[in-house]
Amino acid sequence: MKRIAEPLEAMGASFVFARGDGLPMTIRGGDLQGIAWNTRSASAQTKSAILLAGLSAGVRVTVVESRKSRDHTERMLESMGVAVTTHDTTVSLGTANSIGPLELTVPADPSSAAYFIAFGILRGKGEIVLPGVCVNETRTGFIGAMRAMGGDVEYSDRDMTAGDESATITARPSRLGDGVVTEEMVPSMIDELPLLACVAAAAGVKLEVRGAGELRVKESDRIAIVVSNLQAIGANAEELPDGFRVNGGARRLAGMVRTAGDHRIAMSFGIIGALHGNAIEVDEPECVAVSYPRFWTDLATLRE
Repeated sequence: MKRIAEPLEAMGASFVFARGDGLPMTIRGGDLQGIAWNTRSASAQTKSAILLAGLSAGVRVTVVESRKSRDHTERMLESMGVAVTTHDTTVSLGTANSIGPLELTVPADPSSAAYFIAFGILRGKGEIVLPGVCVNETRTGFIGAMRAMGGDVEYSDRDMTAGDESATITARPSRLGDGVVTEEMVPSMIDELPLLACVAAAAGVKLEVRGAGELRVKESDRIAIVVSNLQAIGANAEELPDGFRVNGGARRLAGMVRTAGDHRIAMSFGIIGALHGNAIEVDEPECVAVSYPRFWTDLATLRE
């Protein structure tokens, strides 16, 4: 949580951490001042914290990122009448005495939808249709990667709400080829990279991911845990300092997956475990409740 605390402390708030820089923490407000902050990364969480603090305090704030991160917050604020200026990787927020009311239909989460897009591509029969999914371009890197590798993913019924675009997504069985993810591509698919690794292993293709060092400071070290689990179930994978390589997998992937309580790891390996012929056991299946409590129920429905 330190990267959230630093800019807010610089604005005048105070934070006390009970241990390290994680939870629990105590936050005390104050007479917050405007700020121009370079996040030195691509973090929508940090950016949103600064923008919302600036909005609440009625002060001007500017956020500079190393690469453009997801932009739901600034899109929503702008749709409510807040003066938001965006230029490349810089976002500035003017003062707002009041904001307009908003009735918002929240589209389905593209990170959650990605698991069933992958399943639709890999399972070899029928198609999977996912209505009302957010297709904001800062969130659809996984779909772009799937298409680049040969995946049949189609948009239809496009709509806009509060500045964000949604669509019905249809995923069909596809023969995949090798893939590469570069540093510039990472922010738009950071949460889906463990899934992409599992897709490559299940499809028996090569994948290289670079510039994704942030994966090491998520709910787990996702680089280390993805690679170790892929190796444990029969896939050929190796760690890189800022990513990983997958060089295909065995015809049948089987074994125990240790999630370290990380929901993304559980769901990623759950998808390839549901494919015909594989036998994968996830050690803490209940950890998916962090982001998708119905995951296993929905997956079981699609397997029928």
